[in-house]
Amino acid sequence: MDPPTFAESSNLSLSDHPGCSEWQEAPEGAVFHLAHILLVLGFMGGSGFYGLLYMFIFLALGFLCCCLHAWTEPCAPDASAWPCALSVLCVAQALHVAHRARSVAFGGELQELYTRLFRRLGVSLTHYGEIVACCEGQIHTMEKEHFFAIEGKTPIDKLSVLLSGRVRVSVNGEFLHYIHPFQFLDSPEWDSLRPSEEGVFQVTLRADSRCRYVTWRRKKLYLLFAQHRYIARIFALLVRNDIADKLFSLNTAALDGRGFRYDLRLPSFCHGPQAERTGVVPPPRPSRNRKAMASNITTCQEWEKAHHLLFHLGNLSLLVGLLIPTTVGLHMILLRLLLMTGCCLFITWATLYRCALDVLVWNAVFLLVNFMHFFFLLYKRRPIKIDRELRSVYKRMFEPLHVREALFQRLTGQFCTIQTLKKGQVYAAEDKTSVDERLSILLKGKMKVSYRGHFLHNIYTNAFIDSPEFRSTQMNRGEKFQVTITAEENCKFLCWSRERLTYFLESDSFLNEVFRYLIGKDITNKLYSLNDPTLSDKAVKKMERQPSLCSQLSMMQMRNSMASTSDTDDVLNQILRGSGGSSLQKNPIGKTSTTMKPIEEAMEDDVFESDLPTASQLSPTPREEV
Repeated sequence: MDPPTFAESSNLSLSDHPGCSEWQEAPEGAVFHLAHILLVLGFMGGSGFYGLLYMFIFLALGFLCCCLHAWTEPCAPDASAWPCALSVLCVAQALHVAHRARSVAFGGELQELYTRLFRRLGVSLTHYGEIVACCEGQIHTMEKEHFFAIEGKTPIDKLSVLLSGRVRVSVNGEFLHYIHPFQFLDSPEWDSLRPSEEGVFQVTLRADSRCRYVTWRRKKLYLLFAQHRYIARIFALLVRNDIADKLFSLNTAALDGRGFRYDLRLPSFCHGPQAERTGVVPPPRPSRNRKAMASNITTCQEWEKAHHLLFHLGNLSLLVGLLIPTTVGLHMILLRLLLMTGCCLFITWATLYRCALDVLVWNAVFLLVNFMHFFFLLYKRRPIKIDRELRSVYKRMFEPLHVREALFQRLTGQFCTIQTLKKGQVYAAEDKTSVDERLSILLKGKMKVSYRGHFLHNIYTNAFIDSPEFRSTQMNRGEKFQVTITAEENCKFLCWSRERLTYFLESDSFLNEVFRYLIGKDITNKLYSLNDPTLSDKAVKKMERQPSLCSQLSMMQMRNSMASTSDTDDVLNQILRGSGGSSLQKNPIGKTSTTMKPIEEAMEDDVFESDLPTASQLSPTPREEV
């Protein structure tokens, strides 16, 4: 006798499964419909942590009900084996997602830190988990009147954020400002040093009340930055915005005769004499039918034929889709695609061989739900065409902060224009141009900022032109520019109407936070460029450097030397007459630091990249007195 062929032994050939001549009259049971209701609810889940957890739990319950329903069909092991396997797989995925969510869930002060500082910038819980792991999740306590740092003694070897309490900052016994919760304790010190450099605090930080803070060790944080470029950019943004906030808090009391704040870039705030300082406080699971199960066991005399090949291919497609790890970037797109493939196979099987109208209808519903999710995911990932002139700004400033192309297009496509200035034309004239009109980003060329004819610094591409005015002034108060901004080359810039931009940002909290931190970082970069006015200018590197009103200071020295309003105008006049140089030489805080270098504005995003130590850095240098 000839051995049976593979088709005869497997019972999967098409000839063993005749096509449908008419639909089944009797509908499926209640457990079948309950299972498919649960599956529909599961397919509606999203792609976030809680969306995945919701989806896998409902899918597990739905496949479990399918497994129970399969027992009513006697002697069909494949009908019950597939849903059981799928249910177990969904439970495993749900446990994996729950473990991931639990591993990045934080309680108490760390959760508050995430909410107040990181979540507003769109930092995911996964990235925040890396940040917390770097500090080992430890929160330190500092009792009242205890010192966090002493000027001239405490080394700069960490970065810290205050979680509760208040810290007083002073230099030479004179009050500078307060540090409040969710502000960095030592951002000026951190940003004034390169990774390969060392230094000590030039201010004293003392607790005004019982304080709690979190701290990151310098070396461990730099290792984290090397592994996660996105985290490095987020910290650069947070640190420099915090520096700008501290400088503005010192500038609160500095008002001119009209009651307006002085521009931070004016020379009195770079190396004014040590005047008296004034502190300002800133404001049901289904049950099994045992009788039916017993009937299945006792009445089964021989196994039925296996279901059609389309049935098994449909279940295999679901199985492969559910096996995709949730950590894969395209996980949801691939999952929805395989779920749709499985539904199509089930629809074909139900139409041609099962002859069950309710099976056909339910799988059609599954296909529709998954197709809507699949289409939405593809729509979110659709390529957005950004204007060629704006592509550099997006890549440089917004894309590193995970601002999507569609959101950037909304920002730039409705109420902003691209304008040009010819060489020598004035963008803003001091005491004439209103600050209420616009906010601009330089796209091409170079601009010069001056005060009463004296050079302050340059503005290069991909930098805000008037960020200090946008941050420190209010609309509709009649305030004017305190500096003159002139095009040194043919320039092109992106210009927003300030009023319309403000209203638009109020409608999008994420973009509002991104703008706030970008502007704060840009202000700090401009203050750094006061230290070296020709920084990043390749065209003049070989030429004699243009003198600036501000000497080369670190951010710590700039903060420490900010004066009060008592003699602001006198200081400005003295500096402009040329007597500021002698007073600067007498002031030890105005000395050029040999170890602390300004951050290059064009290289602002590479601030956390380590530099190789030079010969001058390796040789010991005498420490300056503060």
